[in-house]
Amino acid sequence: MKKFNNTKFALLAAFILVSASMDTEASNDYGISDSDLNFIENKVQSMNYNEMISTRSSLISEQNDLEEAEESTQSPSQNKAINERLAEIAAELSAIQRALVVLVGIGAVSALTDEGYNDNVPPVITVNGSNPATVELGGAYVDDGATAFDDNHGSTAVTASGSVNTSSVGSYTITYTATDVDGNSATASRIVNVVDTTAPVITVTGDDPVTSELGTAYTDAGATASDLSGDIVVVSTGEVDINTVGTYTLTYTATDASNNAATASRTVNVVDTTAPVITVTGDDPVTSELGTAYTDAGATASDLSGDIVVVSTGEVDINTVGTYTLTYTATDASDNAATASRTVNVVDTTSPVFTSSSTFTVDENITAIGNVTATDLATVVFTIGDTTSPAIVAGTASVLQITSDGALSFNVAPDYDLQVPDVQLFAEPDAFGTVTKSGKTLSGYETGAKMDFTATVTVTDASGNVSTQDITVKVSDVGGVDDDSGTGTGTGTGTGTGTGTGTSLGTFGENPLITAPKFTSSPTFKVDENVTAIGNVTATIDAAPNTVTISYTIGATTGPAIQGNRASSKLLISSSGALSFDIAPDYDLQVPDVQLFAEPDAFGTVTKSGKTLSGYETGATMNFTATVTATSSLGVSNTQDITVQVSDVGGVDDDSGTGTGTG
Repeated sequence: MKKFNNTKFALLAAFILVSASMDTEASNDYGISDSDLNFIENKVQSMNYNEMISTRSSLISEQNDLEEAEESTQSPSQNKAINERLAEIAAELSAIQRALVVLVGIGAVSALTDEGYNDNVPPVITVNGSNPATVELGGAYVDDGATAFDDNHGSTAVTASGSVNTSSVGSYTITYTATDVDGNSATASRIVNVVDTTAPVITVTGDDPVTSELGTAYTDAGATASDLSGDIVVVSTGEVDINTVGTYTLTYTATDASNNAATASRTVNVVDTTAPVITVTGDDPVTSELGTAYTDAGATASDLSGDIVVVSTGEVDINTVGTYTLTYTATDASDNAATASRTVNVVDTTSPVFTSSSTFTVDENITAIGNVTATDLATVVFTIGDTTSPAIVAGTASVLQITSDGALSFNVAPDYDLQVPDVQLFAEPDAFGTVTKSGKTLSGYETGAKMDFTATVTVTDASGNVSTQDITVKVSDVGGVDDDSGTGTGTGTGTGTGTGTGTSLGTFGENPLITAPKFTSSPTFKVDENVTAIGNVTATIDAAPNTVTISYTIGATTGPAIQGNRASSKLLISSSGALSFDIAPDYDLQVPDVQLFAEPDAFGTVTKSGKTLSGYETGATMNFTATVTATSSLGVSNTQDITVQVSDVGGVDDDSGTGTGTG
């Protein structure tokens, strides 16, 4: 396009004015740096006229090529490079033109065109700010715009076209257009990249941390994610072992379309706050008999944490009636503790067992009889019922009585001679052979029959268990009809000793039939241990005159085996019938027949602890036997096998303070 008018003179004048101050003007309208602008101006100033004309022609040709390339490319980087080079070309052309004006004048510059003025150079557009530009997705984009400068007309208006959608990731183009007054147009563009560099935002749903009970199903509440790019899927990783106490981490990951990833996590604490469950094995409550070994059945425990040990505390005293509590404790790995208990009732349902004989033998005219004994694991109390006794002719009937600890006695000492007579006596026949009654007497004087008292003894232990025993107390006559207390002795657990003659007077009469002696004393004698005197063996001869006497001898003694070096006790008898031991027998020296055992140790082991005599419990006697021979002065003999029963005094402790025997 060619123009020639007054405008060119105005422009040329402007260039002349500008050239005068070209070293001081900050010509940054080209969009290049001050250092680049100074370089261009220094370069132009070093050129001669021909170099300026040649360089100007080359620059205009390059400018045209670049403008064509700009219109055909869509590459932001290429556009940027083209624009930067076009700015440099515009600055250099402007500097050459100013230099030519100074060098050769306006007319010479006008001669450079066919008609003196030819403006076919479009404005140079400079894009402000970054190109390409980047804006975050969802952000606000404000364009920095562009400026244009025309060599002939100066600053030129720039219009922009295109838009940027910040809600959608992508590359957008803003196109800038500038047209000078000669109709020369130039375009430039900016690439705006809407990018997403922001990771999604993850929100953990529910509690964090969260607590879950051991063994209980855990359902995770999950998480959600939000992102400007749209819906986001949250992926959960990690596991929770509900059967193992511990801390577990669940990780949530969300990735948007631009591969921005975010993570969040939840802590899950699997805890055990549940105590073990204890099961008591066997009965509860349980009953155990007094004195019987008690073996506890124990208890078991279950817990989700695994095997649990049950610890038992408490004791059962099997020798004392009462209620006992055994406590079972189980503690799991998380220190949750549980307790359970068993009640053990130690009861006594076993009745006492009598260990003393049911028969006691004592002499008349004493009150003390002996002791009734019974064995039981608890304390016992004795009582006695009504007494059945022989009829007496006068006085107060004797009644059996007993203390709570078993001491048996009469309230009134019995008198053998007060019994109602049962034998008729006759006087000697008179001269005419007439027999008349002369009174009555007791047959027991001759037969040795006892005066029997009976009653029922009841023993009751602390638990109310009861046993009964019918006892008989046999009271022996002492001294016969003359009631001479110096003759005879008794047996039993009571006291009563004495001496007597061995002479038995027969019944008087004419022409008596002489026969062998007839034993009138019992074949059994009972005495306590540690005494020698036993009693008297007696015999009589029916119808023998009083001039006939009887003497006694005794054979070999058979007795129980004893321990140690001590000699065995032997039975002796005097010619008058006084029976005794040569050595007082000791009940405790018998060979033991019962094995004793110690209490079980902590491991249940039972060991032997010695031996003892069963007689301590059963009341069995230490028996000595021998054959007694009674021989009359007429040379007629008779024999009797006698047994002397020796009773223990005081049991194992050998307390000699209780009782003596009678015979």
